[in-house]
Amino acid sequence: MKSTTAVFAALAVGLFCQTTAFAEDYAFDLKKDHPAALAAWMKVVPTTYRKTAWINRLDGTTPPMDEVTMQGRAFFYGSVCQPHDCFGNNVAFLIATDGSAAYGMLSSDNLRVKGQIFGAPDAEAQQLLTTKLSQ
Repeated sequence: MKSTTAVFAALAVGLFCQTTAFAEDYAFDLKKDHPAALAAWMKVVPTTYRKTAWINRLDGTTPPMDEVTMQGRAFFYGSVCQPHDCFGNNVAFLIATDGSAAYGMLSSDNLRVKGQIFGAPDAEAQQLLTTKLSQ
């Protein structure tokens, strides 16, 4: 009985270590973990939306971010929606992990905006942003 408990404890510790090793990044973690990337994003957000936290600071409801390679650089790729009112209120983003570039697209029923581009994305980036907003 004692050895069975020890085996289960070892498995639980191993599983915990495995889970934490593969932690996922979320947009709201950029402030703490990748401040240069968040700063790049905040530079491309139009003045109109700078007081809107879920857009300007990506401080809203979000699934885990993906990482994509584009233009020979790694980018954070994700979306954020307005807290408590996600349906129809989303911003998609591509932010270089080193903070060298950022692009976005906003669609918000509440703000009466459809497909507003942030930054100057090329065709590939614009397609990725459009795809993310349609998910």
